[in-house]
Amino acid sequence: MGKVKTQIQNIVVSVIYEDTEFSLEKLARSLDGARYDPEIFPGIAYKSEDPPASFLIFASGKMNCVGARSLRDAKLAINKLTRKIRRSGVEIGSEPKIKVQNIVASFDFEREFDLEKISRNFENTEYEPEVFPGLVFRLEEPHVVVLLFVSGKGVCAGAKTLADIKKAGVMINKLIK
Repeated sequence: MGKVKTQIQNIVVSVIYEDTEFSLEKLARSLDGARYDPEIFPGIAYKSEDPPASFLIFASGKMNCVGARSLRDAKLAINKLTRKIRRSGVEIGSEPKIKVQNIVASFDFEREFDLEKISRNFENTEYEPEVFPGLVFRLEEPHVVVLLFVSGKGVCAGAKTLADIKKAGVMINKLIK
């Protein structure tokens, strides 16, 4: 039973600028590459390059940040965007409140899995190979979902912390000896 190789693929973070409202028309004009079409979607879609992240910005002063590969990168992208918003003339009183909503990570267990056997041995699994090639393994603690594949690879979704991802990898490794 070896170690589990883990790699963060995506972090989803919600951001709230308290007591702040955005004029989306004005903001979209001041952010390079921002897409704003209120007929189609009620927010601005914006991508930052360094570090890479995508944002949805709403008039309410809330936004979502997706696509960062680490919490550090997400925070850096949010801080850079906050500076750009301030430069566009928006009054932002306090620092934005940041909350991790979901972390998606990939696992490599470095061995193959017998998904049929796993699905028979554990009640909290779903395996329908004719619908989807992976086994869905729902863990209670941490409260995450892990998709397992015959190759020994996996994907963990629903985590709120890096500790939860590590815990999930160790737990799956222990359960499936």
